[in-house]
Amino acid sequence: MQRLIYLAIVALSALCVACNEPQHSIEMHDMDEAVWSNAEEFTYDNQDSLSKRDISIVVRYGSDYVADSVSLRILAISPDSLVTEEPFTLRIPRIKEVRPEEQTFLYRKDVVLGRCGEYTFRITPDTLVEGISSVGLMIGETERE
Repeated sequence: MQRLIYLAIVALSALCVACNEPQHSIEMHDMDEAVWSNAEEFTYDNQDSLSKRDISIVVRYGSDYVADSVSLRILAISPDSLVTEEPFTLRIPRIKEVRPEEQTFLYRKDVVLGRCGEYTFRITPDTLVEGISSVGLMIGETERE
């Protein structure tokens, strides 16, 4: 009997730990020839209209990236067709190594996506950017401290 109780406690503890881990959704798009020039569109199927989330932009790049920053526009379309667009700047540090680097840039913190359904995000650089091999969008639960 004690063994059964012990197993139940272990199982419930594992379930509680799994439920407390922040969940993230990430979608990455690779660039042809490590050049980012066109809009990249990402979709996120929101099933929770109450939780706070962080939205970040993820960039993979190599030593051929030479810009100081990347100016871009972020357009968001909600499930009820509300459209917003705003400028955003990525300050990507240069690297000297041949190996690629990945940086994550917080775009919005503690956002509540108030509608269930599909959100569309379109990220467009203002000018052609060389050295960017992948761009992505990460949406995840706000981490509790």
